[in-house]
Amino acid sequence: MEIMKILTRIRSSGLLVITAALLMIMAGASNVAGQGFRTTAQIENMLNRLETNTDRFSRSIDAALDRSRFNSTDVEDQANALVDELEFATDRLKDRADDNIVNTFDVNAVLRRGMYLDMFMQRHNFSPAAERDWRMVRFDLDQLARLYRVTWTWAPQTIQTPALNKTWARQIIQRLEETTDQFRDSFDSGLDRSRIDGSAYEDFMNTVMAQFERSVDKLEQDAESSKELKSTDIRLALNNADAIDEFLRRHTLPERTRRDWARVKANLADLAFVNRVAWNWSMITNTPPVAANVPQAQGERVGLMTGRPMNAVAREVRHELLSELPYYTVFDWIEFEVLPDNTVVLRGEVTTPPDTKSRAEAVVKDVQGVSRVVNEIRVLPVSPNDERLRRELYNAIYGGNSPLFRYGIGSRQAIHIIVEGGRARLKGVVDTQADKDQAYLRARGVPGLFGVTNELTVRGESMLR
Repeated sequence: MEIMKILTRIRSSGLLVITAALLMIMAGASNVAGQGFRTTAQIENMLNRLETNTDRFSRSIDAALDRSRFNSTDVEDQANALVDELEFATDRLKDRADDNIVNTFDVNAVLRRGMYLDMFMQRHNFSPAAERDWRMVRFDLDQLARLYRVTWTWAPQTIQTPALNKTWARQIIQRLEETTDQFRDSFDSGLDRSRIDGSAYEDFMNTVMAQFERSVDKLEQDAESSKELKSTDIRLALNNADAIDEFLRRHTLPERTRRDWARVKANLADLAFVNRVAWNWSMITNTPPVAANVPQAQGERVGLMTGRPMNAVAREVRHELLSELPYYTVFDWIEFEVLPDNTVVLRGEVTTPPDTKSRAEAVVKDVQGVSRVVNEIRVLPVSPNDERLRRELYNAIYGGNSPLFRYGIGSRQAIHIIVEGGRARLKGVVDTQADKDQAYLRARGVPGLFGVTNELTVRGESMLR
């Protein structure tokens, strides 16, 4: 009431300058009240403490990772990426606080990165020191939220309510979209500087990347429209991501690409976490498990992705070929035979680069127990027409509108396409006779082929694989 009387007197006397000054004072008082009367010293002390504790946590989790099974794995990459982002956001907040221009967005940026790290810590068990240091960082972040009067809750460790689940999922998907865009740029740049640049394998990986981006877009659309996220849609994004992850494990791309992918994986893991979708990056594979300690008749041919029992030499040969042939693609086929004297006979056809043949021989020679290697692998001749047919056959079998697309998930595609002299052979293993027939019909529909031989095997049948 007193303020209104003052304004009335000012208005009647025409003292506009004094009016403006008074209004500015009122606005300033209101702003201070909204900020909880925090002082510059409080802000400086709190941010310095957060920076110190984050540095301590960074050192303790580094030490914990170095002594754990996660050392030199993508889990370590995720931890480093998440800590780096928290430190970057905190540094930015400090700079803006020094200039007295902090807003709610800056505070939320730090808190969100803390949330991502918190979910990461919930998913993994680290040393007591790392856990203790993280609790200190969490306390500092809570203090930050209270100081700036930002409403904040941590993702709970128990099953949350649907409303809260949607809130967290929406935030994570937004960040997943951002990190996917960053990764796409560095992934394209990395492929352009790799040995597969301009090859059919690069085309395949671009197709897989596009499929992954579409699955992320679908999640984003559902989150924005407040639709309930389906576990099948989340798993589709995870399955597509697993193909990219396997490719990156087998190929050396720039450090930036690896770090960007670690951020994407961290967000995917968070999305699975808050939606209670069970997930493990090693759970998706086109390679059935190999039965251990079961003898196999020597002299029988073995394919690289067999699910049949094998002896110790055959198991090791298969493992080395799968691990050490980075350019073995969907357009190649290698099988081997272990003779009674432990001679290994390599057979099959490979495309360029031709060193795949010599490299296969070299890695098998190093396997303990192998007496000698007979290399009968053929390098297919270079042919522009055959290369065109390979691309068209791939699109016909693995295209997005094909019911066989699932066989292309992962870098070890289940259906291999061997083309020579305008003729195609389909090699590999499928789940049903209907899938085998479908692959043959789709291949037959590619124009320009002189013929198609369907050598696919239905899983469970006797197979050279």
